[in-house]
Amino acid sequence: MTSKRFRLALLFGCGLVLASGCVLAQSVKSENLFYMTDTLDALQSFKAHASQISIIVPAAYHIDKFGTVYGGVDPRVLQIAASNHVKVMPIVASFDQEGIHTFLNDPKARARAIDIMLYDAGHYHYYGWQFDLENIHVTDGEAYTDFYREAAKALHARGFKISMAVIKAEQPVPAQDDSGFSKFLYENWKGAFDFRKLAAIGDFMSFMSYDQNTALTPPGPVAGIPWMQRMADYLVRLGIDPGKVSFGIPTYSDHWYAAWNDKKGPHSTRDEITWREARDLLDRHQATPQWMDSMGVDYAYWPGPNGVFEWLFLENARSFSEKLKLVHRYHFRGFSAWVLGYEDPGIWKVVAQQTQAIHY
Repeated sequence: MTSKRFRLALLFGCGLVLASGCVLAQSVKSENLFYMTDTLDALQSFKAHASQISIIVPAAYHIDKFGTVYGGVDPRVLQIAASNHVKVMPIVASFDQEGIHTFLNDPKARARAIDIMLYDAGHYHYYGWQFDLENIHVTDGEAYTDFYREAAKALHARGFKISMAVIKAEQPVPAQDDSGFSKFLYENWKGAFDFRKLAAIGDFMSFMSYDQNTALTPPGPVAGIPWMQRMADYLVRLGIDPGKVSFGIPTYSDHWYAAWNDKKGPHSTRDEITWREARDLLDRHQATPQWMDSMGVDYAYWPGPNGVFEWLFLENARSFSEKLKLVHRYHFRGFSAWVLGYEDPGIWKVVAQQTQAIHY
């Protein structure tokens, strides 16, 4: 077949595929980062799919107000990573706002944390560290940036990498609303992160696009496509190098239901659940998922106790594929997926078809 005839046949074939509702996804080189927790499901998933993972990020370390970094990575994770040329970059995390404030404003505590990270990175042959400090008050944002700069200088001098999980945002100021909810999010979650400075300091940022809807909001997608696109557009407007952005993709589903406790009384809440748990709920309630085209996700609902509806927003192979296409469209370095062990097994076929995992 001549080159011209081959191209015509290919175009005709693609037309038939697209007409049938399928989309040909191009496979691109990608830094595929997956988070994992210390569970058997996560370990088994990592072992089965390590060849498709570039960086594994165990949620394995914490930091306290004294700058003591403590925790450790399962030796089996280190063995699997070494056998499959996967880099290990543990998280160092805290969600304690008062503790973070004390730590960030104590030079000795900051130095202590860096010393511990340098020792463990060298001793256990880590690729580097990812910072995941959340619930930081906006007034501590500059101190967090300064600490990140100090840590980056020390880690880079020893040949290690550094990255940060950053809280989602689509603008630099609180969104307009009359409820005070946007003010709360800005002052306690979003406002402390200076994306431009953090991108320039570190090797990359894992941009947590999740959660669009939380236990504090009405039901909705974990991360709908329009929501993710607005945040990607914001990073572009800031002029951040897409090669510094690893865009977050959730693998877990959300189940909303009515609840009660002594502190809150009756209220709506949600649980982050695994794909297996989501399928069990659908089967138990004989509910059929529906595709929400505008958001790029499946959802379902059914009447629960007292006639109050329960809602399920699913992250599955189809929604993962839609999110991955967005990552490629913006030419980001890759994606950061939270979390192994929760995923629809079908995502691994999507990852294999749409990416070529980079191995360093």
